[in-house]
Amino acid sequence: MIVTWLMSILAVVVLYVIADLVLGEGRMGKFVNAVFASLTILIIVAPIPNMIRNGIDADNVLFVPETAVDENFLEGADKIKASALARGVEKALEEEGYGGVEVTIEGKFEDEIIIGQVQINLRNLVMDEKVVHINKYDAITRLVSKYLSVDRGVIMIYE
Repeated sequence: MIVTWLMSILAVVVLYVIADLVLGEGRMGKFVNAVFASLTILIIVAPIPNMIRNGIDADNVLFVPETAVDENFLEGADKIKASALARGVEKALEEEGYGGVEVTIEGKFEDEIIIGQVQINLRNLVMDEKVVHINKYDAITRLVSKYLSVDRGVIMIYE
């Protein structure tokens, strides 16, 4: 109720400012100023008798009594964080000569990021000439472990 009342006052003030800018200082502008001043006073005074009669609870005005966490939003945000981390790993691997790698990261992404598992799919792997003669499994595991600061045990590579 209070929020609606305040929004009504704000709306009238905004409309008044717009009308004042458009109409200026002429006779019509003075008439519109008087109308908006009267309307503002009417809006301010209108709910006061009802508030006096029924009372007002300051806690409900200042604090929202029911606040809920949207779990779907949090899950979506976690997926975005995991996807962004995975894209970062893929880019880092590509810069090291391992292109076409698909990375999936699972874990908790709340206050602190805790990575539970990193899955690396090498099905579409394209290797540069400089890394062809290197053990790709060890090299990729080492690079991912360093990039994400995780233990090698959480990294799973498959083709």
